[in-house]
Amino acid sequence: MDTAPQFAYTQVARPNEIRILTLHPGVHDDTLQGSIRHIDLPTYNSPNPSFSSDLRQPNTRALQNTRRLLDVFEAQAQENSHSIHSADSGGNAWHWELSESRRDSVRRSIHGREFFVEEPVVRFECKRVEYDQDTYDALSYTWGNLEKTNHIIIDGESLDITNNLYMALTELRSPTRSRRLWIDAICIDQENIQERNHQVHMMKRIFGSASSVIVWLGVSKGSVIDTLEMILKYSWSRGRKDLFKYPEESLRGLETLFNPSWWKRIWIVQEVVAVREIVVLLGDTIFPWIMLANICRAIQLVEFLAHPLAPMIRSCGYQKFTALDHFRRNRSMPLVRLVHCTQDYQATDLRDKLYALLGMASDISPDDIIPDYTKSVQQVFLDLVRFMAVEHRNLDIISSGRSSISGTSSPSWLPDWKGTNQLRPLNSEEFGGHFYQASGNTYATVHMTEFPDILVAEGWITDTIDLFDDIITDSHVDLQTIQRWQRIASENVNPTIRTSLFWRTIVMDKDHMGNQATPSFGKALNDFISGSHKTRSKFVQQFSDAVTRAVLGRLFFITKDGRMGLGPPQIQPGDHIAILKGCHVPLVLREAGDYMVLVGEAYVSAMMNGELVSDLVEGWYTHRSISLK
Repeated sequence: MDTAPQFAYTQVARPNEIRILTLHPGVHDDTLQGSIRHIDLPTYNSPNPSFSSDLRQPNTRALQNTRRLLDVFEAQAQENSHSIHSADSGGNAWHWELSESRRDSVRRSIHGREFFVEEPVVRFECKRVEYDQDTYDALSYTWGNLEKTNHIIIDGESLDITNNLYMALTELRSPTRSRRLWIDAICIDQENIQERNHQVHMMKRIFGSASSVIVWLGVSKGSVIDTLEMILKYSWSRGRKDLFKYPEESLRGLETLFNPSWWKRIWIVQEVVAVREIVVLLGDTIFPWIMLANICRAIQLVEFLAHPLAPMIRSCGYQKFTALDHFRRNRSMPLVRLVHCTQDYQATDLRDKLYALLGMASDISPDDIIPDYTKSVQQVFLDLVRFMAVEHRNLDIISSGRSSISGTSSPSWLPDWKGTNQLRPLNSEEFGGHFYQASGNTYATVHMTEFPDILVAEGWITDTIDLFDDIITDSHVDLQTIQRWQRIASENVNPTIRTSLFWRTIVMDKDHMGNQATPSFGKALNDFISGSHKTRSKFVQQFSDAVTRAVLGRLFFITKDGRMGLGPPQIQPGDHIAILKGCHVPLVLREAGDYMVLVGEAYVSAMMNGELVSDLVEGWYTHRSISLK
């Protein structure tokens, strides 16, 4: 057989034009084949933003009311399993149904007596409804190894593709029906930078116009096969039972299910937010997104129970799903908050750490920042700092900078786009969580004459770090270290306030869900420090989770004015605590000749919620221009 010629793209010429792949039917080792046609996207109306575009004036009451409603929902979920989706059929683009296929005899034993019971066996079907004219599904997947070792024949010509995409298409291909798909690696000419810029700018519309997104999580093998069966049974109204009553192998497979790199791919955030319907492709089984929501809710109901498998399922990584589902339900948020929330997400092209988020940002218009792949990664983020500081008068974007990350070749205040900063940004709650407001309602005042070499920002030096203790780097909290921190605090902080300030410091004033900690939450401090892991109550475990969330990778420190704090591991005695106008978290700065470098952001007690704002504006602290190098 003659080798097919290399596929040649036909130019995308119209403003709303995209390519769609029709994947032809096939089985087993049949060559992947398809055809390309061009269509125009319909007008897409973006959902209303759920976050205020101005973080200086958040709708605090609305957030509190939302959190209160969520708390009620959580409480009801503990008592009523009906909070879990209980329909046995559904779907629009993909119609699915759970039903009984047969009954099997299962051996049971109680008090040494054996007997057989009849148990129903679930049957699951999921079928794609007929495509209408110009309708399509979008494939969400990871590129994986970038080497293109496989190919697909398109209109008689050969297009090289990666192995991961090849496996996805092989599993997704129907033996009898064509699939109409949008796939970035096939439908965008990746070698044409101008086209790539244009198509990426349309990405939200592409996914928003798709009938569904198909999420490829990889092949189904090992314990994941049992886990998939558990997911289907749990979503069936007649098969649902306590999670710990399913086989242990099914529970162990949860970690494998939530392990694929897809869960931390930057583009998936927009892909799951923009689309109307999501289905998951695991091996050759397609099932609805809601079933993953069901199993994650089931985990949340039992993860703190006194059961030997509880720690395993709590650490299986299901939080990756809940974070994405929060994005999906929330739809949009301010750009900088999106950047901070996704700091640890991965991108093949690091410029996408910004470009992949533009379609969800509630505080910018589509023309404010245009994707441009001719720019270097550093220039993309320098332009972002300039835009936010000058146009929005907001400096929150620099809080993720650190001199130890940027090194000597880049400004210390440049945002971390490489994901090398392992510390979770302080203001990075996905939805409804507590947002620090150290600078109150101030607006950034910057001087850009020396930018980007120097960023001059106005603010105040409010304190100086006096001493610090060891960093906690383990995946669990070392109680001896926390106890030592408590002793240091007792020796250096006013005794009338140190107890409440200490427990709020080691959780950074947030509970295990990221909400502002209530006074009752701190009542678990003594039991947390003195109690054993085996006898912890649910509330002590939640306090422990909040501590772990806050302290890992951070140093505990005391300031000269007797404040407590948690900061990056590079802090040193003599480093300054600064509040810059328009930056909502305190920054640790270090003198470097005539300039200062940014060491990182810090939690500082009695400073995070605007406690110093009146003193700042009334002149109790010297207002100054700070030159950041």
